[in-house]
Amino acid sequence: MEEPRKIFSLTDLAKSLRSVIERAYASTYWVKAEVAKLNYYPRSGHCYPDLVEKTGDQVMAQMRALIWAGDFRQINRQFLEITGEPLREGMAILFQTSVTFHPVYGLSLQIHQVEPAFTLGQMAHEKMKNLERLREEGIFDRNKSLPMPLLPRRVAVVSVETSKGYHDFLKILDGYKQSFGLWHHLFPAVLQGDKAVESIMGGLRSIRKKHRLFDVVAIIRGGGGDVGLNCYDNYTLAREIATFPIPVITGIGHATNETIAEMVAWENKVTPTDVAYFMLGRFQEFDLRIAKARDRVFDKSNQVLEYQKHRLHTTAAQLRSIAVQTLEKDQYRVKNLQQMLGFNARALLEKASATILHRSHQLKLLNPEEILKRGYSLTSLNGKPLKKPDEAKDGDLINTRLHKGQLESIVKKKPTHD
Repeated sequence: MEEPRKIFSLTDLAKSLRSVIERAYASTYWVKAEVAKLNYYPRSGHCYPDLVEKTGDQVMAQMRALIWAGDFRQINRQFLEITGEPLREGMAILFQTSVTFHPVYGLSLQIHQVEPAFTLGQMAHEKMKNLERLREEGIFDRNKSLPMPLLPRRVAVVSVETSKGYHDFLKILDGYKQSFGLWHHLFPAVLQGDKAVESIMGGLRSIRKKHRLFDVVAIIRGGGGDVGLNCYDNYTLAREIATFPIPVITGIGHATNETIAEMVAWENKVTPTDVAYFMLGRFQEFDLRIAKARDRVFDKSNQVLEYQKHRLHTTAAQLRSIAVQTLEKDQYRVKNLQQMLGFNARALLEKASATILHRSHQLKLLNPEEILKRGYSLTSLNGKPLKKPDEAKDGDLINTRLHKGQLESIVKKKPTHD
């Protein structure tokens, strides 16, 4: 005959499980896990974290924990003092816990304390891994290698509109807006805490789509000290800044423990006001260069002018000296030419006179009178000189002129020629 079934109530089963768990897990244990979700309730102050252990992206284990309000306040205070961060989602933590089972709420891990040093070490380890990854990918210095515009007038600002740092930044820039033609546009974002990475990434993506409208990006955060800065060691955010197409300047408000985002940015300044003064410094440096160039041009112009004046005076003096020398030489040459002309003129005149005298003498000798004096005579027929005998005929009357007097003759017989 079949034995009657033993039926337990759910409460009985829950009590049994609770008894077994309390006996088996009577001590406290140190456990490491990742905070998947914080589940903090400000009204009660209690916190109910969801804890996970992953291998890659695969969840290997998942449990819910609880931290009573008093313990949560103490844990958060320790975390802020040691890590600069409050307990938040995504953190790897080492915690002391006891295992509890509640008939209504089920199994949970009650966290009594958390070791901040472990989380700090994990954060440092993750930071080193991200740095090595960026360097291995060859993008760590990419944004730094971009040319900074000579005058970065158009500024894309990623910040919280209501933050004091943002308004301090604007106050400084607005004082020089008219002088330098500065212009900015705000891309609102949360700059610390769990939502910071995605919020800043959203602003940078919006700027990237229209980056040609801007000269530079300023990521500025006012106040907060070192709290909530772990987000700036995030690989995805750091990669976005490192590969951004225009220079990125950071001013997120702390002076120690430089984050990866600050390391890969074109320039890192401590505060938003430092960022503003850095940008103004570019304009002031340009003005100084212009002033120096103007002074150099002025000095050089004066030097050239003085040199040209000196050259002009020297050239004028040289020209005067050359003119005097040339004039003296010309005067000497003219004097020599005059003397030579006088000498040549006299020589030519004497030669011409001798020639004339000689020709006169020759002409005189050729004068018919002179020829007649020497015993010659001149015979003419009808007033024309006879040159040949056959020009006269028998019976012609010819006239013979002698030096003194003349004779008339009649041709009787012409001589014959063989």
